[in-house]
Amino acid sequence: MCRNTPAAIIASVAPGSLAAECGLEAGDRLLKINGQAVTDLIDYQLAESNEQLSLTVEKKDGKYWEIEMEKDPEQGLGVTFTSAVFDRIKPCCNQCVFCFVDQMPPGQRSTLYIKDDDYRLSFLQGSYITLTNLSAADWQRIQQLRLSPLYISVHATDPEVRQMLLGHKRAGNILAELERLTSWGCQIHAQAVLCPGINDGRILEKTIADLGNFWPNLQSLAIVPVGLTKYRAKLPVLCKFSPEEAAAVLRTVHRAQSGFYARHGSRLVFAADEFYLQAKEDFPPLAVYEDLFQLENGVGLWPLFKTQFEEALKTLRSKYDGQPRSFMVVTGVDAARLWEELHSQLKRETPAIDLRILPVTNRFFGSEVTVTGLLTGRDILAALHGTQPAAGTCLLLPQVCLRQEEAVFLDGLTLDQFCAATHLPVRVVKIDGAEAVRTLLGLEEA
Repeated sequence: MCRNTPAAIIASVAPGSLAAECGLEAGDRLLKINGQAVTDLIDYQLAESNEQLSLTVEKKDGKYWEIEMEKDPEQGLGVTFTSAVFDRIKPCCNQCVFCFVDQMPPGQRSTLYIKDDDYRLSFLQGSYITLTNLSAADWQRIQQLRLSPLYISVHATDPEVRQMLLGHKRAGNILAELERLTSWGCQIHAQAVLCPGINDGRILEKTIADLGNFWPNLQSLAIVPVGLTKYRAKLPVLCKFSPEEAAAVLRTVHRAQSGFYARHGSRLVFAADEFYLQAKEDFPPLAVYEDLFQLENGVGLWPLFKTQFEEALKTLRSKYDGQPRSFMVVTGVDAARLWEELHSQLKRETPAIDLRILPVTNRFFGSEVTVTGLLTGRDILAALHGTQPAAGTCLLLPQVCLRQEEAVFLDGLTLDQFCAATHLPVRVVKIDGAEAVRTLLGLEEA
C-alpha cells in the first residue's frame, strides 16, 4: 500500500486498553476502519463508536494486520495519534497583511512556517480559520456533521477592508458565510486582529455590531492587537498600537459590552490582555470575562492568573514552613509590572521568600514583541547574563515558552541545553497562579 495513503499514526496506547490487547503499538499506522479510510480524528471518533470494528493496520515492521473485534459503543480503543488530521492539513490560501508566519526569521524548523486554515482543526483544537478555502464538500460535511463550535478569524465585516486584510477575493463574503453556518445551528467564536488605522475605529464598531447580530450563535469575540516582528521586509507597513490608540479600542469594546450585556446578559466581546497593557489601564475583574472562552487568545489570562495567585496565597500561607527560598521568574516585558504587583503581596505575606523578576527583551523577533509566550531560550540566557542571583536560586520558566508537549524553545534550543547553560536549577511552571504559589511556598503536593 502506498505510504502516501492517509493513515492515523499511533502516538500512544493506553495499558490494558482494547488496542493494547490487540497488539497495537506507538508508530503503527491505522489505515482503515470497517473498510473505510480515516482522514482525520472526526472520522475516527465516528467509526470508533461502532460495536463491530474491522481495523486495517500497518505495523512498524511493514506487515499488515487485519483485526476484528466487538465492543460496547461507548468503549474506546485507547489510542492517541500524532496528529488530529491524517491526510494533508488544508493550507491557508490568504495573503494576510499581518500574517505572523510571514514575519518569522529565516532558517528555523519547517513547522514554524506552516500556514493552516483547516476547518477540522478549528472544530477539534480551536484553531482559527477564515472560511476562504472551504470547498463545496467541506461545507457539506460541516452541515452534515453539525461541526460546532467553529473558531472564525473575521478581522472586519466590511467587505473591502476584509478583502484587503486577507488578500483574497472571496474574503468579503464573511457575513453571508456566517449566516450560512448559524442557520445550521453552528456556534461560533470569532476574533478580530486589529491593525491601527485599518480595522479599528468605525470599522471595528461595525464589525462588533454586525457580529453581535449573530447572538446567541456567536459565543464570543476576541479583539486582539496585531503582532509585529522585526522581519517585515517587503511586507506592508504596519504599526503597533500607541497607548492612546489602545485606550480608544478599549473604550469601543467597553461600550459594546455594556450594550450587549443589557440586551443579552452577556458581554460577547472582549479585549486581549495586551490592549490593557499597551494602554496602561487596569484589568477588569475576572467575572467580567464570563466563561473565559478566549483564554488561548490571551483574553483574560492575566486576570485569571492573578485571581488564582491571590486566592491560593490566602489559602496556603498557613501551610508555609517559613524556610527562606529564592526564585527568579522569567517574564516578557509587558507582564513585568504585573509580576511586581504579585511580588508585593508575596513579600507582605511571606517575607522569607525572595522573588526576583527577570523581564526579557525579545531579540529573536524584535523588541516590539513583548509577550512571554514568544520568548526564546537564547534571549532568556542573554537576560540572565550579568545577573547575580542568590545561592540556591531557582529559575521559574513559564511553560508557554516551550513548544506544546516538547521541551524545545522557539529558537530550537532544548530545555536540557538551556539548563546546562544557566547553571541554575530550572523549574517549568504552568500559567496557573495557584501552581505558582505552591511552587513558591514549597507546597507542590498541596
